[in-house]
Amino acid sequence: MILRRYICQRLKDYYSQPAENVVGRTSSIDFSSLWGEWHWKSTYERVYKEQRGRWLTPVELFQPFYSNAFANFILESVGNQSFEIVECGGGRGTNAVSILDYLHDFHFDAYEALQRYTIIDTSPTLHELQRKVLKERSKHADKVDLVNADLMDIAEGQSVFLPSSDVPTAVLAFELLDNLPHDKIARCVDTGNVLQAQVSATRGDELKSTHVVVETYSNLADPLLKRILEVRPSLYTPLASQGPRWVPTVALGFLMRLYECRPNSCVAFADFDWLPSADVGANSARQDGGILMAEPAIGDPIVTDMSGADHPCYLTSPPDAPCDILYPTDFAKLAAFASGLLSTDGLSCQHMKQSDFLLRYGKAEVNRTRGYTGFSPMIHDFGNTSVFLTSKA
Repeated sequence: MILRRYICQRLKDYYSQPAENVVGRTSSIDFSSLWGEWHWKSTYERVYKEQRGRWLTPVELFQPFYSNAFANFILESVGNQSFEIVECGGGRGTNAVSILDYLHDFHFDAYEALQRYTIIDTSPTLHELQRKVLKERSKHADKVDLVNADLMDIAEGQSVFLPSSDVPTAVLAFELLDNLPHDKIARCVDTGNVLQAQVSATRGDELKSTHVVVETYSNLADPLLKRILEVRPSLYTPLASQGPRWVPTVALGFLMRLYECRPNSCVAFADFDWLPSADVGANSARQDGGILMAEPAIGDPIVTDMSGADHPCYLTSPPDAPCDILYPTDFAKLAAFASGLLSTDGLSCQHMKQSDFLLRYGKAEVNRTRGYTGFSPMIHDFGNTSVFLTSKA
């Protein structure tokens, strides 16, 4: 089994849990009352303890201000014409509600011009929560389509995606890139051939039925990986001396598929550009008493189980226990790949720190999150996040 499919199954198990166990939510935070960074940190700690989810996103923490900034990016990108919005990985539906409220209340002409707001989500539990939030409780139900589909299947061309159209389409994703399945590739020291990582069981017929799985390498044969490496061969193919490298196969495959069917798309993906080292502690050993590590690679993810314990790699966490597998995104490489993919389509690709994006497209929204000292957690916290953008040149 090629590695991304194993990672995909592990993430499916994680996101099949009850929605409340995964994506947290908050009550309203009075940002104007904050006395600076120390006050924000204590407030954040309290809010985090009060919610049930494994993590809180900026969409939830800074609603609706964070989402409003991305709505401004959409308005600037699509101009005065009919358009669509697609959000991949819609979380609790909070971002969709915020953007639709903002358009409805402050840019009604654009709200009328919006043909459809589509959310594509792998998680069946989050998909059901989105249905309740957007279809049953929202005034925007007629604008919204909800699709329960796997982005890996879309990237591989195995799933129905958006119908082909020239309609301007804004595509959003927040903390999605870090959870999209990756592949690992290497270069053979002896032959110079590019190799792809695979996962196989050492006993039993099903990977899920055994705790003994191994990572092996074979000559590159996967069609999607081959297509990706052909776009910009030097970006993701390591030298033999560098060891293996993780490749964001699903993210890059999704971009290729998107621009095949929607050439007039603009994209805004916000995510982590850096992650701290895993705190593995006593979890370095396998439950069966041995230590079975995958070969370290450039861009290794953090693997965290539901008790909050980190594991050295995806092989040292029990395969039947839900785990979050979290990758950092190399935004410079992502933008370079997109530039190679879209070089003839009149589109520009760039990346910037999230704080710079928010100040550019939502300065008024940032000001609404400032406290007495001028400190704004929306731009002064989450320093390890960036935004990848494509738009008309």
